[in-house]
Amino acid sequence: MTKDPNTDNNNHNNNNNLGLRPNGYTITEDSEAIHTPVSGMVTPETTKRGGVDLTEGHLLKGIALLSWPIVTGAVLNWIMGGADTKMVSSLGPEAIAAVGQSQGIIFTIMAIIFAIGTGTQVLVARYTGAKRPDRVAEVTRQTIIISIIVGILMVPLGLVLARPSLALLGVDGQVLHFGTAYMQAFFWGSIGLIINFMLPAALQGAGDTLTPLYTLMWMNVLHIASGYVMIFGVGPVPAMGVAGAAWAVVLSRGVAAIYMIWVVTSGRYAITVPLKHSWRIHWPIWGKMFYIGMPSSLQGLTRNVAYLMLAAILNHTVAGTFAISGHTVAGQWGALGIFIGLAMMTAAMTAVGQNMGANNDHRAEKSCWHVVYISAISSTILGGLCIVFGHPLVRFFTDDPQAMYWGWWALLFLSASLPFATVSMAFSGGLRGAGDTMSPLWATLICTLVIGPSLAWLLALKLGMGPIGAWIGLAVSMVAQAMVTGVIFQMGKWKRIEI
Repeated sequence: MTKDPNTDNNNHNNNNNLGLRPNGYTITEDSEAIHTPVSGMVTPETTKRGGVDLTEGHLLKGIALLSWPIVTGAVLNWIMGGADTKMVSSLGPEAIAAVGQSQGIIFTIMAIIFAIGTGTQVLVARYTGAKRPDRVAEVTRQTIIISIIVGILMVPLGLVLARPSLALLGVDGQVLHFGTAYMQAFFWGSIGLIINFMLPAALQGAGDTLTPLYTLMWMNVLHIASGYVMIFGVGPVPAMGVAGAAWAVVLSRGVAAIYMIWVVTSGRYAITVPLKHSWRIHWPIWGKMFYIGMPSSLQGLTRNVAYLMLAAILNHTVAGTFAISGHTVAGQWGALGIFIGLAMMTAAMTAVGQNMGANNDHRAEKSCWHVVYISAISSTILGGLCIVFGHPLVRFFTDDPQAMYWGWWALLFLSASLPFATVSMAFSGGLRGAGDTMSPLWATLICTLVIGPSLAWLLALKLGMGPIGAWIGLAVSMVAQAMVTGVIFQMGKWKRIEI
């Protein structure tokens, strides 16, 4: 919906008192009212507890307070993935290739579900900025309901699709055996995985980034400890190999999911969801979540499909499994930068969303540019370090000569293109926070799904450049997407979007 350009922004506070949204947008009670008994109303003070308000005060300081726990959490996520890869690497290059390709398929399937997380975060940020804790609570309640329903449905789907989806990529032999076992174990934990993505997104939208960080800290310890036990076998626990890494995810995420539900229903944190209120489905909120989130979900799906296309291209080069192993190893270091980029994207979504909810598009734009600058500087430094120390970094995960050789080349191209990838994420986060999820989607479709794989296929297979040609195509797509999303954000059409 488009704002009325003739509306006087100075009437914002008066309009809110009359039950109107900023810029003359009227909330239609019969379509989206949330009927909360007065005795159970969540007070504004409750929503402030543990949260960062980015609608006032020093902007850069606010972004720093908001983002450092997200970035720290991203590093912890990377450590968790790196620990898995390190432990699995002792089982050989086939095990590394199996985990890398399995995770690509898993997150391709889960990308559609993650739409709920984007929709949740944007709505919570908007309602937090508009000082509507009752709506924040109801959005979070509906997120829990959706997560449980979808998580239950994902279990049989994942079990059935595991082997044929890997075979579709050209995976065979021991890699297929390892990958199938990993995927089937992983999908048993679908409910915990989804809840652990959705509820932290809601808390981050409310400005509380510390609670998800503290949860991730102890969850990391549990994950790594149980991963070691299940992969190698300790005491009465048998060695499960590659599948053990997935079962560690199921265990750690399941425990954390129970804790996160307690967090949002306890009344002690930035979001309070009263347990005694009705837990029936609220279709208008579901509609908003998916309307906002589906383009972002398709954007994530597009990225994962592009990764699978790249894996298929690498599988058809002479290097084959060794190129995949090298790419997976290099990707562990590149993932550190990508995780930081995703963290900054989350910060941009929250900062822009809160300020748009407060009807301050100038501050929203300024906050996004702050995040872009931080992302560009940090990823440039990180990428440079990965290039300088490329050989020992790759050697940390594997001592196979061929995997090391191709891993160094992969890390070189991933590191050089990292600043463009994170800048693109920051702009995408700003656009999403404003409610524009279609523009980042189109940018990803064109750059990541068309330009990248097409160029990779041409250079790697048709012109005979092998894996290096594939990685050049990937790097070019990241540069193109940064340019496209930057131009879209600068055009400013997102300022006229209402949710």
